Amino acid sequence: MKRVINFWSLLGFISVSAFLATEIAVVAAAVVWGISSLFGLAMVPTIALGILVGVPSLYGMVKATILAFQAETDPENN
Repeated sequence: MKRVINFWSLLGFISVSAFLATEIAVVAAAVVWGISSLFGLAMVPTIALGILVGVPSLYGMVKATILAFQAETDPENN
């Protein structure tokens, strides 16, 4: 079946993607802040921790965006 791509489905896709990306970014930042504060890490280890947490977070954002596009443009949902 052909995907439904119109203004409203794209608006829903963008809204859901922005919401989920914001939630994932906030949780990632809170994890880095909490761990670095708990262990009293300096700048370089905090940056390394940010990279270790940030890469899976970016993957989660991309995957959530793909799933949001598939859900919002699915013909059975419209």
